[in-house]
Amino acid sequence: MDQPRKIVIVDDNKDYLFATETLLTRNGYEVMTAEDGKIGIELIKTEKPDLILLDVMMETLFSGFEVCRQLKQDPDLKSIPVISISGMGDEINVQFNKDSDNEYFSPDEFLEKPVDRDLLLRKISGLLS
Repeated sequence: MDQPRKIVIVDDNKDYLFATETLLTRNGYEVMTAEDGKIGIELIKTEKPDLILLDVMMETLFSGFEVCRQLKQDPDLKSIPVISISGMGDEINVQFNKDSDNEYFSPDEFLEKPVDRDLLLRKISGLLS
């Protein structure tokens, strides 16, 4: 039997962590969570997940940006797909633009909160296939 694919969720919203962990677990993924960027980086280094769900705006305004930058600069971690999830469009009226923002922030996918569950599962499946 195949091992379930491993996903790390890094988000400071406990309700979101619980709901997303439940969704992914019910869909056959092994899920680990971290409530801040520092813990998230350590968990990712230890677990080497197949995919990362990363909130952009956590304990500080740009902490998710910093986590993504560190991941993409680490030779051991840079190939792990990152789906960045944020409510920054609603919260600070900023929209992510992959073409112009890729220089300093380069997730593989970007989704706005609230995230449609089916869309999230399709994005995860696409990046893991």
